[in-house]
Amino acid sequence: MKNTSSSKVISIDNYRLASQGNPDSLDITRLALKLQQTLELTPLMQTFCHETASMVPCDSVRYQANENTLSYQTGEIRVHRCRYQLELESETLGEIECTRDKPFTVRETELIERLLGLLIYPLRNALLYQKAVVEAHRDPLTQISNRTAFDKALARETCSYKRHDKAFSLMVIDIDHFKQVNDTYGHLAGDTVLKHVAQVIQNTVRRSDEVFRYGGEEFVVILSNTKIEGARFIAERVRMAIKNLVIKSREQLKITASIGIAATGTTNDVNDTLYHADKALYEAKENGRDKVCTRV
Repeated sequence: MKNTSSSKVISIDNYRLASQGNPDSLDITRLALKLQQTLELTPLMQTFCHETASMVPCDSVRYQANENTLSYQTGEIRVHRCRYQLELESETLGEIECTRDKPFTVRETELIERLLGLLIYPLRNALLYQKAVVEAHRDPLTQISNRTAFDKALARETCSYKRHDKAFSLMVIDIDHFKQVNDTYGHLAGDTVLKHVAQVIQNTVRRSDEVFRYGGEEFVVILSNTKIEGARFIAERVRMAIKNLVIKSREQLKITASIGIAATGTTNDVNDTLYHADKALYEAKENGRDKVCTRV
């Protein structure tokens, strides 16, 4: 059997159509109320996908946000499909696809389009909320996570350690003589240094590690499921990567960094891990900088 596929743009006009009373609709009002109960993107799409599949028999309903920021699917994809691009005021909100084993009727696609019309405003609000949350946890200069994000991530790791004995290490990194860079070459050069160092750290640590700008010229890395030996190895790689970095400003700049590390297995209290990593950083600076020191 030849599969059928259709594609269509759903815009604000569909929202107006969906909002109009229609005695043939299955339960438009109930769905509209449900979609207005959350600003969280995942619960919103879970509600919509499941409700749509119950109103129009589908084997799968899938949502794909722009730039692959989120994907949600219920059911298994089949050969016959209807695909819709969602737009509001020239802004693309993502794509919805419904599939099943047999072709969709005209009446069924019209109902799907009405349901999608109800989704447009709640989806736009959820995407805006998600963007605001992300921005609130991102450092605007380096575009990596900020101290607020670090505090939450550290609390999560600490909880995981207490419940499941899942070890982690912390790496505190401080750019050596950073004030001298600002005083000699200006704050724009200092900003360039911070951005390059942040990128180098991210490119050097593992994908599972989390990098944060803690404040000023200081960065913190959470090394999940990592004991002190592994943390020391990664820290040395980071130190050398920063030392080999050549930054082009008005002049070519060479910098170094001091690093302090501590792990859950080397502290009496997991809540003191950051304190001990910071103490190790102080020792690295006291002992000549461009070093990795471990707090044991």
